[in-house]
Amino acid sequence: MKLRFICAAHKQELRINTGKALKFCQDGFDTGQFYNDHLQWEDAIPHFGCAFEAADILLSHSNIDKEVSCDWLATSAQHLALNLNHLHYVSQAEDVIWMAINRLEGQLSYHPSHALWIDQHLVSLYAELQCYGAIAAKNNCPQVNTPESISLH
Repeated sequence: MKLRFICAAHKQELRINTGKALKFCQDGFDTGQFYNDHLQWEDAIPHFGCAFEAADILLSHSNIDKEVSCDWLATSAQHLALNLNHLHYVSQAEDVIWMAINRLEGQLSYHPSHALWIDQHLVSLYAELQCYGAIAAKNNCPQVNTPESISLH
């Protein structure tokens, strides 16, 4: 299963147009949440995936509040991973969580003053990662993903 949800052309457009990126992120999240609420996990995945990638783009925009962007990134990653897990894509769920962790840890190096609230997201993501690791071990999944093997970009 691919973990790319926005094509290169649209990513470039979202990088240039902050308003469009905000709307794309919110629409993706809301639509994903609708499908999630109706237990239609397969339909929710592309929408949460788009929200996740748009949140990553928004994190790069200087005119968007970093705390809000980090929250959107972490929340959309958790929802995307949850829906992947519901469909037994445990390894991909782990990958998504690692991508979010790597991105947020990268933000820490650029903005150490934001450590308090970034750490809150990281604690939550690492806890979720442990759950997926336990699921993978229970299912005898041979591969354990590492932070170095996964990146959003």
